Amino acid sequence: MDILILGALPHHLMAKESEAYLEKQAPFLTHLLQTHQAQTEWFDIETLGCTPYEYYQLKQVAYHSQDGFYARGLAPLRCPAHFNTALPKNLYLMTLCHIEVGLNHASLYLQEELNIPANESTALFEQAKTLFENTPFSLLSYDADTALIDLGNNFDYPLPSPALLATGYINDWYRPQILPRTLQNSLNELQMSWYDHPINVARQSRGEKAINSAWIYGGASKADIKTISPTTHDSITLDTLFFSHLHQDWGSWLAQLNNIDQQLKSLHSAQNRYIFFGFDRITTLTPLPWWHKFLTRKDQWKQWWSLSK
Repeated sequence: MDILILGALPHHLMAKESEAYLEKQAPFLTHLLQTHQAQTEWFDIETLGCTPYEYYQLKQVAYHSQDGFYARGLAPLRCPAHFNTALPKNLYLMTLCHIEVGLNHASLYLQEELNIPANESTALFEQAKTLFENTPFSLLSYDADTALIDLGNNFDYPLPSPALLATGYINDWYRPQILPRTLQNSLNELQMSWYDHPINVARQSRGEKAINSAWIYGGASKADIKTISPTTHDSITLDTLFFSHLHQDWGSWLAQLNNIDQQLKSLHSAQNRYIFFGFDRITTLTPLPWWHKFLTRKDQWKQWWSLSK
């Protein structure tokens, strides 16, 4: 079985400092690092336009990007099957989000971490649908999680995934100039219409983040996604560390090490592979032969744990 651990590999600037915490708070995880062989694959995430985990998901359905910008494949991968409208050739999805603006930067929070009830997302998508009626774009279908938007046959812009935008400051990954002015103006108008929407007024009164923006991504067609290939490995995904890693909240990340340690201990089998996902790398751990422990130092894993690209 494959155990997929999202956010397991800290950024290289934090990795060295995390070693001591790892040994104290996650002894079973440390044992896995000591008794398994590591193979690391590095990524240029700016070229991919998505996170290593999203790239992994796309490879599982045999998606291939001609120019290396894999983020295009995320829309057909995630497009709900119950959207019964005629699908455009190139699919684009809209997701709700919160953008927090600082003095010199802006940060994005994903829909999955905003605790958005279905009635709230539906109301906001309905307003977006009405707003887009006076533009070259149209909202074709939507549910509680996502909306399908038609941007026209000639739209072909490299839009990074929302999860990639959330890994740091939006300014690191996105420049408004890449969008056609008409679409950028429509999104700006949408943000303004949501600013004092009753839903957001109520959310803020409850101490929750406002749903003050939307992000569009995609560009590939449904035909580009293949049936999942047969595999000898079933998988379980652990996302305990995901959001703290995404926002580089290393205090929370360290505090959650014991929780992930207990999860890994309960799932352990001698046949397991462990796949660790980080900011720009994926490391796969496979069991070493029993006799290998006599040839390997217990701290040898630290040589690759804190490596940078």
